[in-house]
Amino acid sequence: MSTVATVIDRTVRQLMSGTVEERNKTVGALTAASTSIVFLYDLNGLRPGGVIQIDAELMYVWETAPGAKTAVVERGWNGTTAAAHVASSVAIIDPKFPRAQILEAINAEMDDLSSPMNGLYQIKTIELDYNGTWSMINLPTTDKIIDLVSVSLRYLATDYPKIRRCRLIRDLPNDDFNAGYGIRFDEQVRAGRMIVVYKSPFTNVTTESQNLQNMAGFPTTAEDILMMGAQIRLVSPREVKRNFTESQGDTRRSEEVPAGSISNSINNIIRLRRDRITAEAARLTRQYPTFLSRV
Repeated sequence: MSTVATVIDRTVRQLMSGTVEERNKTVGALTAASTSIVFLYDLNGLRPGGVIQIDAELMYVWETAPGAKTAVVERGWNGTTAAAHVASSVAIIDPKFPRAQILEAINAEMDDLSSPMNGLYQIKTIELDYNGTWSMINLPTTDKIIDLVSVSLRYLATDYPKIRRCRLIRDLPNDDFNAGYGIRFDEQVRAGRMIVVYKSPFTNVTTESQNLQNMAGFPTTAEDILMMGAQIRLVSPREVKRNFTESQGDTRRSEEVPAGSISNSINNIIRLRRDRITAEAARLTRQYPTFLSRV
């Protein structure tokens, strides 16, 4: 099982292709409110107007004192959160792909993968007691539900036959159905213990320490799809900056790197991601076939 940090590290390694960004180390620990940072090594590329990354936090550099190896920074820059950092933390100078941005891309990718077009999801289960008289039963969950996979009724301790003729009803009154979801039975069902298996979108993650499988419900077999999707989302907008008419020309001229090269560089990743989504969706369909009758 992988943490979010593991997937981010793998994404950065593939995006950087062996390129090493300039780094430094802090001398002492930082609180979430510290604005003056003493570094262990010469500042070199660390200059006013630059950005440093420590863990997942970005900091804007206001001024530097090269002789004292000190920088005055603005904490929690560009939407990141100011946090405490231990002594000897690694600071990356002007990171090309900030970790916080990769985390946002991972969440956006999981939302996209859960869409009907892509057809990926996590599987969840609820156990309910049914009284045998109501035509509908409440699904007491705060999850978003894509669709039902199966509904089973306990007959014996070792026998849970499927209820075939039932369907998911959405947007029901919260007074009677606390989450707005219910199951309607289109056949006679006796009272008993019920197991409901359903498809749910992947859950967004908030910190790098969270486990993708336990927190997000994301399968280990599809982690490469997350990385490819994050790479596409991070690289695609870079052509926009090059096309700004009011900006100065890039140091790399069109003779060296023709216009469109950045966008074209991800085309193979886009195709591979599409193929992997198809394969993963087929695996889920085989693993969790639907046992419900739509008639």
